[in-house]
Amino acid sequence: MKTIEKLNSTLKQHYWEDSGVYQKIYDNLYNELVPASDMAETIHGELIRCISRLYYDFCNNGNCNVLDNEMENCEYCDGYGYEEDADGEEQDCSYCDGECRVDGDLYVIDYYDDMLSFLEINMTERDLAKDLRSWLLNEYQTRYSFSDEQMNVYDKVVDSIVYQCLTTANKPNPLFITEEA
Repeated sequence: MKTIEKLNSTLKQHYWEDSGVYQKIYDNLYNELVPASDMAETIHGELIRCISRLYYDFCNNGNCNVLDNEMENCEYCDGYGYEEDADGEEQDCSYCDGECRVDGDLYVIDYYDDMLSFLEINMTERDLAKDLRSWLLNEYQTRYSFSDEQMNVYDKVVDSIVYQCLTTANKPNPLFITEEA
């Protein structure tokens, strides 16, 4: 078997901008392995599909479809939505603006959580998928600038998946369900 050198996209090479280090190979794998809808039949195809969907939502929507906040009762008004001013008059809570609830912990929505879990289970370099999840939940925190550093979080995962596709046998996706006629 031919030895393939592992490459890494630089901070200026982004798959979103069609300049990833494995861009042509990634494009070919996507076209060959990823169906127009639903899951891919193979592990390689599903890896490509999952990271492509996550990357797409980041670049198009700032992860607003990937992440959500749990809602909690406002700790300042105990969830009542109002507070008393110095004269004893009720007014909207200054912290929650009378909404009674505030954003709590950030979490990944089930649909995308399943994709991240698939990456964490099936990637050769699982730590990169775990790093992506950690970045989403702890570092990203809904502030996006599309900086080279933020884009590179996704590019590293794409680089790893493409390299995995080039160096490992493709196997059936155990989660793929064929439609019965």
